[in-house]
This record gives sequence, C-alpha cells and structure tokens, in this order.
Amino acid sequence: MKTKPITIAGKPLSRFYQLPFEKGSRMLSLVVLESHTTCSTGKKPDLPVIQSRSFDQGLVTVQVKLDGEEALRVYLAVEYDHLLVSCSVDTDESYLGRYAYLTLRAMMRGGYCDFQEYYWPACFALGNKRSSYVDVVKKTGGFIITLKKKFSGLFRPGDDLPDVTERVVVPRERLSGKHDTARLAPVSIGYCFANTDLQHFHSNHYPFLIPYVFAATAYLKTVKSFKRFVLNPHDVEGISLSPQQEELNSICFAMKELAAIRFSANSNQPETAAKVKAVNDANQLALFKLWHKALPLLMQQRFTHYFYSYGLRNVTGKPVMRDMKLVDFTMEVPVLSFVLKDEGDYYELQLKLKVKGKSLHLNTDQPGLFLVCDRAKPYLWYLLEAEMDYKLIWFFSRVNFRVQVPKGYYSEFFEGFVEGVEKWYEVKRG
Repeated sequence: MKTKPITIAGKPLSRFYQLPFEKGSRMLSLVVLESHTTCSTGKKPDLPVIQSRSFDQGLVTVQVKLDGEEALRVYLAVEYDHLLVSCSVDTDESYLGRYAYLTLRAMMRGGYCDFQEYYWPACFALGNKRSSYVDVVKKTGGFIITLKKKFSGLFRPGDDLPDVTERVVVPRERLSGKHDTARLAPVSIGYCFANTDLQHFHSNHYPFLIPYVFAATAYLKTVKSFKRFVLNPHDVEGISLSPQQEELNSICFAMKELAAIRFSANSNQPETAAKVKAVNDANQLALFKLWHKALPLLMQQRFTHYFYSYGLRNVTGKPVMRDMKLVDFTMEVPVLSFVLKDEGDYYELQLKLKVKGKSLHLNTDQPGLFLVCDRAKPYLWYLLEAEMDYKLIWFFSRVNFRVQVPKGYYSEFFEGFVEGVEKWYEVKRG
C-alpha cells in the first residue's frame, strides 16, 4: 500500500518552487530571488504586511496581506541547499508567483534572508505534530523554536564541525629537573592570564599573557598592590629582569598583537564572514604556538594570576586587586577521548578528557580555549598540545560535551566526522 504524499494547499512538496541558497548557508539573496521572477518591482516595492507566522512539522506558513486585497498564505519548507515555496493562490514548481515573491522580499534585510532557524530536518516524525528534539512555542504573530534540554547539542546538516583532517602537536620545551624560580624584589613583575568568554560579543579577545608590575609585602611572599599592566618595554624601566623574563615579556607583547578578535559589519555575507574567520583562525594558531613557547618560562615565575577581562579594553592601566586570582600552570598534557552511543532514533557523541589517566571535569565557567582546568581545581591550568584538541573542546563545550545526530542524516553528514576523529583519538562505542 502506497503512502499518500503530504499536500499543502492541495500541492505535494514536489510541486513547490525551488530557490537555491548561498553556498554553505541557508541564506536566500535578493539577487537570486530577482533572477527567478518576472514580478520584480524595483528598489521600493509595495510590500505586503506579514500578519502572522506559524510552524508545523517543519513547514512555515506566513499569512500576508496586500493593500486592497484579501489575506493569503505563503508556505516555506527549508531544505539543505534550497528553499521550497508555495502559495494559497499561485506558485508551482515552474513558476514563482507575485505573492510568494513579495512575501520573500518583505522578509529580507540587507538583501538577504537567513532561513536557518526554520531548518529542522528529521526532527518531525511523519504524522506527529510534536518533535522529540525541539519545542515550538507560539507567540503573538509568530513562534519560537527551541531545542529540548536533552538535545542542546543537536547537529543539523551544514552545521560547522571542527577540521579533523590532521592533528599536529605543537612542540613544547620540557623543564629539566627542578626549574629555577625568578628572584623577587620589593617592586617586581608577574604575569597575568587574561581571559574572557568567547561566546559573548563584547568578549573580543583570545586568551593571552600580559605582564604586570606589583609591589610585594615586606617578606616578598604576597602581592601588596598592583601598579600597572605592562603594555610595552618602557613600562618595566628601572625594574631588574632576568633573561627569562625578558624573553617572556617579548612573547607577551607578541601575544597581545594577535589577541584581538576581528568582526565584520557584513557578517550576513558568507564570503566576507569566511575572510574574517580565516584571519581569526590564523591569529588563533599563532597565539597558541606562543603559549607553548611561554609555558616553560611562565612556570619559573613566582607570581601568576588569572584575570577575567570582559573585553580587551579592560586590559590596561592598573589591575584591580579583587579581579586578580592566583593561579598555577602545569606541564601535564590533557588527553581527549570520545564515546559514541546508539540512542535509538539518534546517535550521541560525547567528549571526555583525562590527565594521567584520571578524568578531568572541565570548568565551563572559565573556558580558556587553549587551556583547560578542572572545576574542582579552577586555579590549575593545563595547556592543550594540538590545535585540533582545543577546537574540538571549544566545539563540544558549547553543547555540554555531547552532540546528538538523528539517524536520518547521520551517515551522510556526520559519520565521516566520527571516522576522522577516530584516526587521532580513542572512540568507544556503547
């Protein structure tokens, strides 16, 4: 017995009009839209008023009204690389009608419309209005789609994944025997790990080291007061520095030049966003290598602190005592591993981390990108040894270290990633 195809306003999805997205995105551009219609109305069209939007089993219904005309519905279904469009009065697989065209024009901002928020493949079982993966919450004039708590790491086709082609370990100079500790004076220099949360827009820098000048207590055991951050060689004039501190300062100055994260005013344009990402990735890797140069020297210093900056603009002037937390660094190397579980309708890939065979429970309140710490010991930081390591940890840290992939598209879009991971790390299947 054949299954009756789903029809919308009397049409199966096969009779919806197709509009291609920009490569690698769910972006529909005005240029593409204009090339698919004879209804173009110029730069200032008389656009319809969008009265409401609804979402049912993956289909977006937009109710619109043009002046002097009755309200009608436009239907949108978001596929991997194209948009399917239909309308209650016109539009089929060979013709993009006036109402559908004008509705899409009304949805655009800056010549683009991003349909990513409506893309939930394999998340709605046939005939089942409720999804196991997402909640659709109605609100006045529209709706909000949110992931269920259990599926905060849901992967969708086209989502960015870390590159697992080649894992390159950055050489790290090892300390031989008991390392020398820098001598202290009443006014001396220490080093600060400046960090912030990269998930927030205002947090515009990668983790880096910056020296600071401080006054010590009478017995040179603790910091009495902080004098200033060291931004250039002139800031340490008159202070006796060891050769190691001279070298470490040079590394710190180089770090600060690379630490700023670049942003683009035209981030909705894929080509522009790709160029900015390439610059940031290059700076990230260069900064990561500098951390490896700095670590052995850093461990010879008596005073090292952690500073949550809330942005690069705050890493200047005089450090505030309450914001500077004493921390230590270690040469121990964290090791990544993974667990792949079959959960029935989906697979789940979990990341785990160990140091010397013992589990390290990452402190997600202080994500350090290149460095990690255990939530039970937030004062002890470990430097990762490969770019792939920190990119995987950063990716998984945003989804509670678990990624869920519906079986409907696992083989085509995610299995290759798991196979790539398995070349470099242990992957247990359970």
